[in-house]
Amino acid sequence: MMHNDTKIMGPDHEFDTTSWTLIRAVGDVNAFDTFVRIYWKPLYFFVRQHGYDNETAKDIVQDFVTTILEKGSLSKADPSRGRFRTFLLAALTNFMKDRVKAASRQKRGGDHSILSLDFASGEREYVLEVSSGESPETVLNRTWARTLWRQAISELKGDPAHLEAFTMYLADADYDVISKKTGLTPAAAKMAVHRLKGQLRDTIQHYILQTSVDEDELKSEIAEFMALLS
Repeated sequence: MMHNDTKIMGPDHEFDTTSWTLIRAVGDVNAFDTFVRIYWKPLYFFVRQHGYDNETAKDIVQDFVTTILEKGSLSKADPSRGRFRTFLLAALTNFMKDRVKAASRQKRGGDHSILSLDFASGEREYVLEVSSGESPETVLNRTWARTLWRQAISELKGDPAHLEAFTMYLADADYDVISKKTGLTPAAAKMAVHRLKGQLRDTIQHYILQTSVDEDELKSEIAEFMALLS
């Protein structure tokens, strides 16, 4: 999935004191949209790995995310008690337990969901990427990293030839091959890759920063992100 350049995240950056900004602002439409884009699939895979069928898992995730928005649950998260994904995992686990106790899915607003998520493609990815013996937590963490990586890649901006060069670089193509395919000189291809690596690094770091409480956690999360993709 990722080029074998282990330094793609680049040098350490100074920590921004606006930590957990995504969680604090999740009532905002844009912040909530960011949360859903990055986390719905890890949550869905986590529920599926608990043995629920795809339709039930879809209902659970939609209900859980809707409940978070309605009750402002994320704003109550305490950064001092651990990582954001740990909080999210515990909250979803408790939500599933409560749902079992209720014995039936709670109807909400005529059963109309406020979410528009591609569960069909999510299910296809789940079948292809997840082994039956893996723990739900392992699956959630790996899917978080892969989803974040793909989201950051999708946000890259630049000349089409430069973007193609970077895509080929990530697939381990050498610069001579990249040059022939894109029409760029090897030097221009290297410059484009360098710039887009920086853009990618900054985007990933931006997302991880929003759920990190301090510089040590930011570094730890980035290290885990890289390990999960290796």
